[in-house]
Amino acid sequence: MSDDHNSLDSPASQPIQLQTMPSRPPLTSHNSMSISIASSSSSTHSHIDESQPPLKKKDTKQDDVSNGLQTWTQAHPWLMGWNHEDWWPCWIGLFFFTLVSISVHHGIPAAHFAPWSANPFESLAGKSNLALLILAPAQGLLVFLALWSVNTSHWQQFYKGFLVIYSLAFLGKWLAAQKNIKSASLGDSIWAILFGAVLRNIMAGAPLPDGRSKPLPPWLKVAQQTELYIAISLVLLCIDIAVLKPLAPRALFVSWIDTPTLFVLVALVGTTWLRIDLQTSMIMSGATFICGSSAAIALSASLGAGNKSDLPIAIISVFTIPSIIALPYIAKAVGISAKVAGAWFGGCIDSTGAVIAAAAIYGDSGNVAVETSAVVKMVQNVLIGPISVGVAAVWTQREERRMRALHNSLQDETLRSKTDFKPVPYRTLLWSRFPKFVLGFVLTAVLFNTVVPAQDRAQVNTFSFMVGEWFSTMSFVSIGLGLQFHELRREARMLLKLTTLYALAQLVDIMSTFGLAYIAFEMF
Repeated sequence: MSDDHNSLDSPASQPIQLQTMPSRPPLTSHNSMSISIASSSSSTHSHIDESQPPLKKKDTKQDDVSNGLQTWTQAHPWLMGWNHEDWWPCWIGLFFFTLVSISVHHGIPAAHFAPWSANPFESLAGKSNLALLILAPAQGLLVFLALWSVNTSHWQQFYKGFLVIYSLAFLGKWLAAQKNIKSASLGDSIWAILFGAVLRNIMAGAPLPDGRSKPLPPWLKVAQQTELYIAISLVLLCIDIAVLKPLAPRALFVSWIDTPTLFVLVALVGTTWLRIDLQTSMIMSGATFICGSSAAIALSASLGAGNKSDLPIAIISVFTIPSIIALPYIAKAVGISAKVAGAWFGGCIDSTGAVIAAAAIYGDSGNVAVETSAVVKMVQNVLIGPISVGVAAVWTQREERRMRALHNSLQDETLRSKTDFKPVPYRTLLWSRFPKFVLGFVLTAVLFNTVVPAQDRAQVNTFSFMVGEWFSTMSFVSIGLGLQFHELRREARMLLKLTTLYALAQLVDIMSTFGLAYIAFEMF
């Protein structure tokens, strides 16, 4: 495992660091208990590349612009609240939501790749893709602004890495638009992870003498912003209350009754039976039962788990394909009604795109399955907020108890009185752990249902989802860039454990969700 960064290890794998957290963290200090834009806590999985530089480690070769930025922000301390890595997903997501709303109001359609058969350039025909000429540089510019603003190491070279990551995401979406590939449900997330992993292993070359891989060059590593990309895509999810109202009670019954309980039970099975560390087990379970990569990143931030979400996201992206293909055919063969089938897909398939794909394969005449599955999945997506807050609260309380126990165990009174060995207050610790992009997700939903005109909401929802999907695809490329084949072989045991846990969780989810969907949509 690459270990050329200086960020704090996660509390699950290393001793607790006792420190007093300032109310306004300085720009160059790294808060290890919050979601990180450019660096994450070290993972227990050695197959994930962790050569990424710390977010706020000061570059010894900073230019005058960076020094000027630091001086300016120090002179304006009130800026320290919003100019933090936790908040930038909110600012970028809200900016794009505003841009999308204005574009829809002026009749600009969402860009998409048209299906193609033999000639891939057919997918680029027409004016629908012209929006990408604005979207791509806008995405790169805003992420660059975030990295520059928080003084990320090597931010000056971000544009090089972004061009590579965006190009691989573009190729993944382009290839996924091919009709045969699309019919096989091989989405852009699969290709993005594959392209990123291939590039990573080509650039790594032969392993170093100690068995580790060569780290990614700084110009590419600084653009490998997995957490930031997915957090932005989560902020761009639009929850339409008008669509939810007719089916909301039954969708709540399907999505919320079993999900919290099964999330906890399967996480405990993973840590007790399969001997997976508790953080990774919770991320794997939450990603399976809630909504895939978005839930994984939210839980990772709540737990301060850093890169531990990368492998669960990769596993889910690959192994969700059998569910997308098999469940619709099973529903048809058994004679399940469209409403029950849609609720079943929405409750047990991980991501929103995969849910819609499965419902489309089911293919009823009135699109009832598609509409029902979308509503159930939207209601389930709302669970990200309360579960993230709950996990953050419980985990922070657990951490505070461990800190106080360690503090009280110190025999030297002089050492105990030192500031660095005083436990962090619970509220301070909880706020630092709380995933701030969940607030952006809530604010987007409020604005969507109050400010956006009713006649524009469907198009704004589609357009925002498209922009969010681009950020998600870039996050999958970033995940691929962290996967190293020879280290995956070395850690085959852990990979097998996580795959087993996912298979168990998915099987339980499929059976329990079918029962709830049948009760909600067939019996009432």
